[in-house]
Amino acid sequence: MKKYLLYSLVGAAALAMGACNEDFNEDVAEPQSWPQEEAITMPGFSASAAAAADLATAGEMVTVFSYSQPSGMPEGTTIDNFRLDITPADVEGAQATKLTATTDGQVVTAELQALIEEAYGKRPVERTLNAKVYANLMKDGQASLLTCDPIVIKATPKAPVIDNGYFLVGDMFTVKDADGNEVLNGWTAEAATAFNHSGADVYEDPIFTLMFTTTKENSYWKIIPKSNYDGGNIWADGVVGVVEDGDPSLEGKLVNVGANAGKIEKMGMYIMTLNMMDYTYSIKEVAPEYYVIGAMQGWNNSATGMTNMLYPTTPMIQSYTTKWVDDHNFKLILGSDIGNWDACFGATYDGCSEVAAALASTGAGAIVCPEKDVYYTFTANFSTMSYEWTKLDNQEPTEYKKIGLIGDFNGWGADFELTQLEKAPHNWICTFSVDGDSMIKFRADADWAVNWGAGEYDGAIDLSIQNSETGVQNGKNLKIHAGTYNVFFNDITGQFVFKSVE
Repeated sequence: MKKYLLYSLVGAAALAMGACNEDFNEDVAEPQSWPQEEAITMPGFSASAAAAADLATAGEMVTVFSYSQPSGMPEGTTIDNFRLDITPADVEGAQATKLTATTDGQVVTAELQALIEEAYGKRPVERTLNAKVYANLMKDGQASLLTCDPIVIKATPKAPVIDNGYFLVGDMFTVKDADGNEVLNGWTAEAATAFNHSGADVYEDPIFTLMFTTTKENSYWKIIPKSNYDGGNIWADGVVGVVEDGDPSLEGKLVNVGANAGKIEKMGMYIMTLNMMDYTYSIKEVAPEYYVIGAMQGWNNSATGMTNMLYPTTPMIQSYTTKWVDDHNFKLILGSDIGNWDACFGATYDGCSEVAAALASTGAGAIVCPEKDVYYTFTANFSTMSYEWTKLDNQEPTEYKKIGLIGDFNGWGADFELTQLEKAPHNWICTFSVDGDSMIKFRADADWAVNWGAGEYDGAIDLSIQNSETGVQNGKNLKIHAGTYNVFFNDITGQFVFKSVE
């Protein structure tokens, strides 16, 4: 019955038009089976692509084609239930995606957006799509499948303009000499500091990060696109900033038209994160301490688990030296972010054992030492968002039974002993309290044969001001003030940290 309807309707339409296609019988294929019969063409039924679509300005629906209906259709016959098979034109091995369409040639904008993103990514450039239009020829509740010559759809996906890189400029980079003369203007290309990025397509990874220190209150900032920087005019169109000049918010929306300067009110160290897909920013004040969180401490992301503190060379460059036993995979976490797994730093992919690699601040994977059961120094550089491993020349460092603190606080008598970390050999920790100012030193095995102190005169290092350093053999006394401290010490490198417990 259905085949009879199909042929009779097509024949009727053709006769009504007063013309027929000599090759029509070749176009009418035997249906394989109901309901997946092969589509037929019909004289007078055709489709045309609409003008190129910009999905950024489209509503919930977007017009992608129009069609012509044969004249003289038998009474009660309609063409309905339109759909498209859409295939990216220049993507090897691409498969067709089916989209439902309205009778006026519209598809759901979000569905077309998703199709383009899947094939090409989110970059907002015009894409070419091959499309086959299908519809049902309807009569008395029965349907036959129609098609026509393919069309070519052109559409640009919705996405903001994202440059390949960004630079921060502002008061935090202004430098003056001892006489107060400005030697570097923080608002110039010379002072512009690049944000870090994974190197992936910016429409797949729109996150840019930068850690910096500002030494003055009320530091203003703006963001310069790399294209401006490369073009020799950082203040060309496209500069990114905030809507309200002097906005002190530590998070908010960014604009690239009429951009004003944001403001950081307090001196300190900060990490700025840009999400250029959403055009948002966040500025987080960071504590200058980082911890290893991983297999060596049971992946304990709580205050009690922060036993493995990195030793800073500078606030931006910090390291950890030990024998990296078994997998000892790990991530890093800021002291201010303890408990927040999403804030961990790590590798760009899980299980990375490369000798040198990028340091990720979002979606971070675990870092793994290049060799098991070998002494290495792991060094993280938060200014370049990278890390590297350095194998120790001496794989049999001296082992001590004890490491202790000695000084005025105990009359230079019995040592206050530290505890060696079981799974991080040669790293020692303790919680240490003093009632008043004291000179102190580290020493090994309760003997002066091996001891560590400052490289200069007694009290040259005041631990209330400079809480980390690399101790030297037979060095001078360190100065400490009343208080309670978490102490971290490495007997291979002589590095130490005194963290005040508030």
